[in-house]
Amino acid sequence: MEKDFCFKCGTTLIFLKDSNNILSSECEKCGQGYGREKGKTLIESRRDSSLTIPLYSIIFENKKVSNERINQIASIFIDYDKRYLKVFLEDIDNELTNPKRKLTEFHNLYGTEEIARDYLNRLSEKIKNLLKLKKIEK
Repeated sequence: MEKDFCFKCGTTLIFLKDSNNILSSECEKCGQGYGREKGKTLIESRRDSSLTIPLYSIIFENKKVSNERINQIASIFIDYDKRYLKVFLEDIDNELTNPKRKLTEFHNLYGTEEIARDYLNRLSEKIKNLLKLKKIEK
């Protein structure tokens, strides 16, 4: 049987079955929670995961997300705590550089993997640009 590893720190995960026969795990090292339904890929189970929150904004998108929509979503994230944004952007960049999971399984997204990855890439860049502008204004 193939082993699963924590997306954040690489620790081997040990799964237990919950009452709904869904396998769940919490990383012993960093505490990140995970879940898996039979036959599906590993997903982060916490609703506040760095990828879950932004992907929720495009759950029904089945075509490339418009720049206007990305600007709208980025403007919401720019007001988040700087510590969260740092982790958020690192997690997105890490996933885009070294893909480890299927993004369309986070919320059973209507769109494709390509749409989700393009969206996260452009959203991350937009947030970084807004953060730079915010620093300049101060």
